[in-house]
Amino acid sequence: MIKKFFGLNIAVKDLDEAVKRYSAVFGKATLIDPKEFAFPGLKGATVKVGEISINLIASDQPGTSIARFLETKGEGVFLVSVQVDDVAGTMKQVEPAGVQFVSKEPMPFGIDKQGRVNFAHPRSMFGVQWEFIQPKE
Repeated sequence: MIKKFFGLNIAVKDLDEAVKRYSAVFGKATLIDPKEFAFPGLKGATVKVGEISINLIASDQPGTSIARFLETKGEGVFLVSVQVDDVAGTMKQVEPAGVQFVSKEPMPFGIDKQGRVNFAHPRSMFGVQWEFIQPKE
C-alpha cells in the first residue's frame, strides 16, 4: 500500500553546483553515501523540505541510469518517489493496472541493505519513472 509521497530525484551534471544552489534555496543539503543507492556508480545529496526529500543525483560513470538520462534528456526530474509498506505487495497490486517494473523483485538499498525498492519503467507510467520505496524500519 502506498503510504505517502516520499521525494523527488533530480539528475544533475555538476553535483557541487547543484548542492550550492539547492542549499541556498531550500536549506543545507546533506551528502548521500554512495552505498545508499540501489545501483553502483551514483553520488548525490539530499535536501529536506518538511518530510519530503529532494535528491540531487549525479554519476561519474557512463552507462548508469543517471548518465544515460543526462545524455538523452539533460538535467531535470529523474523520478518521483512514494513510500510503501511492502514493495513486493505493492508490485502485485499495481502490475494488473499495466505498471512494468525494472526488476522482477524488489532490490535492497541502504548502507546495511535493509530497505527495499523497485522502479516503475517510465514507458508504463506515461513518461514518469516512479520509485516505490520501503525504507528500513
